[in-house]
Amino acid sequence: MLFFLLVGMFIVDADIAMQKKTEVKILLELSNHHATFAVDPILKTEGVIDLLEDEALERFDERMYENGGYRREQAMFVPQADSVTTDPMPFSRYYVDFRSWRNDLQLRLQYNGTTLVTERATKGPARPGGGMLQITVVTEDGEELQLAPKTMVGPSHVVVAYIDERPFLPMLPSHSFPVVSVEELKD
Repeated sequence: MLFFLLVGMFIVDADIAMQKKTEVKILLELSNHHATFAVDPILKTEGVIDLLEDEALERFDERMYENGGYRREQAMFVPQADSVTTDPMPFSRYYVDFRSWRNDLQLRLQYNGTTLVTERATKGPARPGGGMLQITVVTEDGEELQLAPKTMVGPSHVVVAYIDERPFLPMLPSHSFPVVSVEELKD
């Protein structure tokens, strides 16, 4: 009987982790969408769509707080009592500008247990329909997690967050996974 109870708890814990992943992904996408409206109005009149990064980050922070109860402290979002996750969520952002969005891009990020840092950004060949974005997150154990590739359709704001938090029961493994949002700038 105890065995079945443990199996049931493991399944519940895995289900909670998947729900958190889905909710954080939606939260990142909503926040990133709001951030991509921070376009330079002067350049826009000249036909150039370019991101005002400080304003974009302010917009992103605003939505993370309004929709998820997260406050940013440097490169980490700290959850409040009503947030989806319980532990701080490190994040990294990368802007692909109007000159580069047609080129393939490989982003390699390193998670060291507390921070998520862009280790390398490698530009590849150009594609007429937009570059292929490939993101790899290297965990603190050296495991390489490759996220599904995305095709960029214009200048893009990329945000990657890494969820690493305690499990439902202390005897179970922690919930650790990256989540990404790629949003084209809105003109």
